[in-house]
Amino acid sequence: MRFFVFLALAVFAFAQTPDETAWQIIDHGLHDTNPLKRNQAVLALSLLRPQARPVSLLEEAIDDKDAGVREAACATLGVMQSRASIPRLRMALSDAVPEVIFAAAQSLYSMHDPAGREVITAVLLGEQSDASGFMSGSIRSMKLKLHDPKGLLLIGVKEGAGLAGPFGMGVPVAEGLLKDNQASGKTVAALLLATDRSPDTLAALKSALADKNWTVRVAAARAIATRDATALYPDVAKLLDDKREEVQFAAAASVIRLKQVPPARPKAKTGSTKSPTVK
Repeated sequence: MRFFVFLALAVFAFAQTPDETAWQIIDHGLHDTNPLKRNQAVLALSLLRPQARPVSLLEEAIDDKDAGVREAACATLGVMQSRASIPRLRMALSDAVPEVIFAAAQSLYSMHDPAGREVITAVLLGEQSDASGFMSGSIRSMKLKLHDPKGLLLIGVKEGAGLAGPFGMGVPVAEGLLKDNQASGKTVAALLLATDRSPDTLAALKSALADKNWTVRVAAARAIATRDATALYPDVAKLLDDKREEVQFAAAASVIRLKQVPPARPKAKTGSTKSPTVK
């Protein structure tokens, strides 16, 4: 009897589409007992467009018992530019943890909501509580990054991309990858290529999906999805059963992103109907 149960489960798993497997990976991550895994799953969602399902999951994560997960959820909604979540992010401004408040304020500010500016201004004026040492911790972190080449890259990225995240990756995602002791120059290169549209770089990213370094595989999977390179959907889907959970989360979000319908481009304004004069 047990054999037939296992056989049925195997057949069911085999019958699943990559999209279904991807959502299953994300869902398991969001409900894992380990807050670090919940955090990784939340940050993986930063790759997706602000559609109902991922937005709903992130708004639920704002109520997580772990402050790190709540902070990541607030930041991810900002990276996603989920304007529908502005009311929920405003509620997060009353969180007991300053880091969560600041993440919510940053996201609101990036979406031009005045509540975000008010909180950030209050921090600058010293009116906002920083009981857990957020500001002093940030200053210490900045001093360390001044002696770290990968940290310098992130500083440049933040300056260039503002609060929306580096190259479509999301600042927390890039920081998490580059802080890992396995991160290499290839990891940085994959992050940088997320906005490059040339065929040569796409071929390089495809090759990087099989790199032995897991941080490179994560960066490559996310870069491919950021470029909406749907031709490489099957290649990214192969990473759904990667031995590293971090890669599984990245691949899952990438697979979902590559199937999301991109927003319609605004129609070009029609000018005069007169034909241009040829000189």
